[in-house]
This record gives sequence, C-alpha cells and structure tokens, in this order.
Amino acid sequence: MLCTCTYSGRRNAIDYQPIPKMNCNYDRNSITTLLNSTDLLAPIYYYVMTTVRSSGRNLQHIGSGPNWQGGVITLCTCKHLMRTYPDCKQGTWIAGFSNFSAGKGNNFLIYLMRVGKTYESHYALWNSLPEEVGKVKAADANPLGDIYRPLGGETQESPFDPEKYYEPCQNHSHKKDYDKDINYLNRRNERRAALLVGDVKYSFVWDQYMITLDRSIGRGQRKLSLKGFLNKLQEIG
Repeated sequence: MLCTCTYSGRRNAIDYQPIPKMNCNYDRNSITTLLNSTDLLAPIYYYVMTTVRSSGRNLQHIGSGPNWQGGVITLCTCKHLMRTYPDCKQGTWIAGFSNFSAGKGNNFLIYLMRVGKTYESHYALWNSLPEEVGKVKAADANPLGDIYRPLGGETQESPFDPEKYYEPCQNHSHKKDYDKDINYLNRRNERRAALLVGDVKYSFVWDQYMITLDRSIGRGQRKLSLKGFLNKLQEIG
C-alpha cells in the first residue's frame, strides 16, 4: 500500500507533493503483470495533468488533485466534469499523465489508481477518514490539500454549502474557486462530482520519466478498457 508522506503545509518548505516510498515507479512489465490479474474489461479514464513540472531527473506534482498524501490517493479538486460520469465509480480506473512541457515532448504516467470508494460530499468523505489522513489532506492546513474540513455538525444539514466548511489556507492552489470543489453539479445529468478514493492495493505513483502511451493524449480525458490501456503503454529507458 502507499505509505504516509509527511507534508508540512508550508509553501516555503515544500511546494509539491512528496512521492510515496511504496507502489512507486513500477516499470511497464511489472505494472502490466500485476494488473493482468484484475478485471481487464473495467473502464479507465486517463488525462493530462497541467500541474506537473520537470525538476531535473524527476517529475513533480504541484497541484492538489490528485492528492496522494496520507497513504491513499484522493481525487476531489480536479476533473469535476469527469467525476459526474455514471461509470466514474468503484472499480473504474483513473490515470494521470504529465503535460508535454514537463514530459519534454511526451505524456509520462504520473499516477494510476482503481477507485475503491466514492463519496458525494466533503462532509461524508471527511468523516470516513482516519484523523491522521484528514490532517495531511485538509485544505485549510495544507496548500495542496484536497479535502475541505467541515465546520461541525451543522455541515451535515448543508453538505454542499461552501460556507459550512473551513476556507482553504491563504496560499492554497484553489483558494479563489474552492466553492466549485464543494458544490459542483453537472446540469446535464444532475449529478454531483463524486469524490474518488483509490484502492490502496491498486494505487501507484511515478516521478520518473518511465512510461508513456503510444500516442499523445490531447485535451480532456480518454476512455478505454484496462486491457486496451495496458496494451498502449510504452517504456522509455
């Protein structure tokens, strides 16, 4: 499973998400072999992360979503529309790739997870988390946190009201529009953006220039079966 990474929340101390020390930087053959024992017909959504930068020989994620601190990957402040899709649910896979700039002309795999659980509101998610996990993911404490802390029991009555949550800290990446994270609604299908929590057994992170796809991804997100996705992975050594 993913380890717990210490994150101080001080922008001058660190301005990117530390990579976990477990389930990271698998090569193509290893990740393919491991996932071949899962449901290969399960859907996977994959997309380009604009919040990835190059840092020497490493890739760094400087955004809040996905968030892999606290021993679990959560996706709560990014891909709002995608998270309203009916099949964006438990058992679906999500993958994020670097942008071309950070990837030096390629989309490199940054994270891959199978959705283990989904939650409708930040109130419900917050109350499901162990205290130590919520602490490192809290947006009011950490500039890259992706979960909003409820003010208290009053939030239960209005779980989609941004005023019922602590505001994100001053230098948070979503300080100006955090209300969207809490109260996003797809008017077409009347679905709220599900808050995704990765299955810790099938959650992986990369900070190395290792795995790409056989073609560029482009804008938005793409959808395949897991089998089709694995067949498109390529390793650059």
